[in-house]
Amino acid sequence: MNRRPTSTPPCINVRLSVDSRRRTALGGVVAIAVVAASAHAANLLVDPGFELNPLNNYSTVLNNFSGYKGDWGVENSTITGAVGSVTPAGGVQMLSMFDDGLSITQAWQVTDVSGIPAIAGGSATFSLSAMFTAENAPAARASIFMQFFSGAGLGFEIPSSQLSMSLNLNNSPGIWEPITVSGAIPASTTWMVSQVGYWNATMGGQPGYVDAVSFTIIPAPAPCALLGAVGLLGVRRRRAIAA
Repeated sequence: MNRRPTSTPPCINVRLSVDSRRRTALGGVVAIAVVAASAHAANLLVDPGFELNPLNNYSTVLNNFSGYKGDWGVENSTITGAVGSVTPAGGVQMLSMFDDGLSITQAWQVTDVSGIPAIAGGSATFSLSAMFTAENAPAARASIFMQFFSGAGLGFEIPSSQLSMSLNLNNSPGIWEPITVSGAIPASTTWMVSQVGYWNATMGGQPGYVDAVSFTIIPAPAPCALLGAVGLLGVRRRRAIAA
């Protein structure tokens, strides 16, 4: 557990001016389309492959949730293309993370999930995954974390709700390795914090790379429920980390 003290598709309005038989048939098609859209678990993260947006400082992002939507808030990280024998897992860019002098170097993105009915009903689950690789760091340990908040602020973390997963990488820089964590979403959740990171003591002064981060919710939000649902928040930076 990683514990620390405290300090987004359009809706379509369909109108049918047809006779009853055509209305019935077309209604079935519309219903199927809505079910299909709802069943598809879309990635709720903004710029999950580090291709589009500049990085922001973690403090800026984590202290102004709504003001920095779409930004990754990072510690000691840069966006880069291929480096040495490491090429991006997807696209042409990836996140490069360096030792920040503390226990773990991290990057955060926060998502507003307050408009998703399945969460309030207590029936939703999530999956968070990312791809990791390192070069010349034979003992590199990478981690992902998901945290849950009942309000749009650092003081609203739901106690004992954080879930995480770690992996000791195999030191094959041409091979990206996935890490996934999943579980139930507390019914009181309105914000979720996705986090990726590397444990500095395992890196030997070498960078670690992250790409293709994915955050999905099942049941997937219906298209209209996604409007206004994607945003950023975060957790305050310092932590008392249990290995």
